[in-house]
Amino acid sequence: MEKQRLIHFDLLRILACFSVIMLHSAAQFWYILPMDSFDWWVVHSYNSMVRFGVPVFVAISGALFLAPTREISIRKLYTRNILRMILLYVVWSVIYGIFDCCNWEGVPVTFDGLLFEIFQGRYHLWYIPMIIGLYMLLPILKRWVDNAPKKEIQYFLVIFLIFKVGKTTLLSLETSEIISFVSGIFVVEELLGYIGYFILGYYVAHYGIEAKWHKWAYLGGVAGVCANIILSGYKSLQTGTPDGVIFDSFGFFTFLVVLALLVFFTQRVSLLQLSERGAGIVKEISLDTLGIYLMHLICLEFLQGKGIHSTMLPPIIGVPLIAVVCFGFCLLCTALLRRIPIVGKYIC
Repeated sequence: MEKQRLIHFDLLRILACFSVIMLHSAAQFWYILPMDSFDWWVVHSYNSMVRFGVPVFVAISGALFLAPTREISIRKLYTRNILRMILLYVVWSVIYGIFDCCNWEGVPVTFDGLLFEIFQGRYHLWYIPMIIGLYMLLPILKRWVDNAPKKEIQYFLVIFLIFKVGKTTLLSLETSEIISFVSGIFVVEELLGYIGYFILGYYVAHYGIEAKWHKWAYLGGVAGVCANIILSGYKSLQTGTPDGVIFDSFGFFTFLVVLALLVFFTQRVSLLQLSERGAGIVKEISLDTLGIYLMHLICLEFLQGKGIHSTMLPPIIGVPLIAVVCFGFCLLCTALLRRIPIVGKYIC
């Protein structure tokens, strides 16, 4: 059963990885298409639907690293996990720096320009420093969850829900001097952030959610997707510019989607029995997801430079098609790179 549970986490990780690529495929022309057009609403809907990727990544890490059977060694944590993440950040910052400099048409590549691009980093690489921070806190978090009663962990999640998710959602829906003032007083969320999703993943995997709440979790997930699409679309039309604050990772409606997925995969998908061959394929793809995440922007931007993008066809087809092509290409590249002895694990 434990092996099967790991397989369902692998499946969820693959879904989260694909959702990030879908997000960036949909966002390619989100700011450019006329907001009163059907195509804009298509890419906007896709963009709103798949915001769960990074929170799900973090929740899975929490479920696995904080598992009762997992032992945390500070030395191994730094020499393996953290060192690897640091090297990945450096390597991919250099790769994207070179890629960006080579894309400056008519502008000579200079050493200063290359250094600037490297240190500036690509926007999706923020995930690595964030996960490093969580790894650094792992020994403390592990000691706490191993000894904390269930109600204490529930108390933490309530604080996360109110002061991070709730505050983020309130500020995204309504802005006034009073709300801004009050939110500035309560800064508890500065101590939460992605730790909340880290603990949420552990809680759902370890304690589970009572069966009577499952249907409400699923309904909440569907409602969350709809609310993200409708409310962010409405606010965008109000302001005259695409506005994605509502479906932020810590927005309430995105939180509902993340919770629904965690419940569904831990309670339903974990019951599926895969063949040994099928389980092996899933595990292999899951191991490639970090590399896919790191390199997918190069693939999307290279294709776009060649005129292959999410609006070359009607976006309702083009967005998922480009995402599938990008995922497949990056999967192939990552699978090959990972097999390079010694160096492979520090590339992807």
